[in-house]
Amino acid sequence: MSQLALVYESKNNQSVQSKPIPEPVKGHIQVRIEAAAFNPLDYKIFDYGLFVEKYPTCLGADAAGEVTKIGPDVTKFKVGDRVTFMCTPNFPNGLANDGERGAFQQYALADASLTTKIPANADYDSASSFPVAGKTAAAALYGQLKFKEPWLGGEGAYKGEKIVILGGSSSVGSYAIQLAVLSGLESLSATAVIDRSAPDVAAQILAAAGGPVKYVVDSISLPPTQLLGVEILQPQGNYEPFWNSVEGFVERGVLKFNRVVVLPGGLRAWEEGFSLHRQGKVSGTKIVMRPQETK
Repeated sequence: MSQLALVYESKNNQSVQSKPIPEPVKGHIQVRIEAAAFNPLDYKIFDYGLFVEKYPTCLGADAAGEVTKIGPDVTKFKVGDRVTFMCTPNFPNGLANDGERGAFQQYALADASLTTKIPANADYDSASSFPVAGKTAAAALYGQLKFKEPWLGGEGAYKGEKIVILGGSSSVGSYAIQLAVLSGLESLSATAVIDRSAPDVAAQILAAAGGPVKYVVDSISLPPTQLLGVEILQPQGNYEPFWNSVEGFVERGVLKFNRVVVLPGGLRAWEEGFSLHRQGKVSGTKIVMRPQETK
């Protein structure tokens, strides 16, 4: 059987085409993708040919949809489950080179270990905002900064500790704020709104915190925010720019998914989605397209 997919054929060259629906392999499930979210890295891969070692492939790292087939050795999901998952498209370091695991197609294979069920009170669109941003936030807080996870007994464990989350309006920042609050941390990003472009931003943060802070999470990770993070840390404080974060823990059912904006046109909305990110017009929301609406 065939499907429609956004096929990335070479640098600066992708289009909607028909391709076979992939069959699930060991440790994977087949998912009918109802929502695929954009990340800034998507357009950078397209524009500059980053990471891709083998063409053609399908890009996209965030998806949500319905399980349609189960692969060998998968026991925690069944056909009909609503799931959101972090895709592993055509990147190096042992990830898939076959284009069957990218989000920008109507059906994809999902690694069961990078997949979580969608709670009944959430929809596909908002759920697709979670995997990369949510797991990155978890990796920074609980992997690198080594706070105890709220879903493993650490909820409220850090009351009185202050943390600054730079870029709180980003998807990663939004999830980092929520996780920090669950951990009992006082996130200044949640209690004080400060413009990081202000000339006295460091002084404003220090004033809001009552002095140097011990923990900083940089969800923007550009040179200006990295310098700011260093400036407001107290000696021996921990600093973890999200850019260098590794995959973290999947948070299950204790966070609100981000707000989203759905672009019309199914997979053909990719050009608009890439353009919005190129122009820096995405803040406080996640841009999503619905592959099943492709005509």
